Amino acid sequence: MFYSLLALALKKQYESSKHSQLIGWFNKNFVHPGVVEVKYGKMINKAFILRNESDYEPFIEYDEQEVLDLFAKMKDFIQSVNNMVLRNE
Repeated sequence: MFYSLLALALKKQYESSKHSQLIGWFNKNFVHPGVVEVKYGKMINKAFILRNESDYEPFIEYDEQEVLDLFAKMKDFIQSVNNMVLRNE
């Protein structure tokens, strides 16, 4: 998700190596103005929280159904962002 969002940012001449800054840029420029549905902002925010938990918290476990749900949302997010990257705007 991060790298698809990074590709969109680069297309729009925005660069950041920090996940939080990139997510903030996405929310400010795409979610809040209504360019994309709010669900995509929620998806990337949730993914960032889960990534931080799994990297830095001890003994984090996710059940199979939760992972499958997140995987489906991830594919939807990436497809949506990729469509924006490929548009000739």
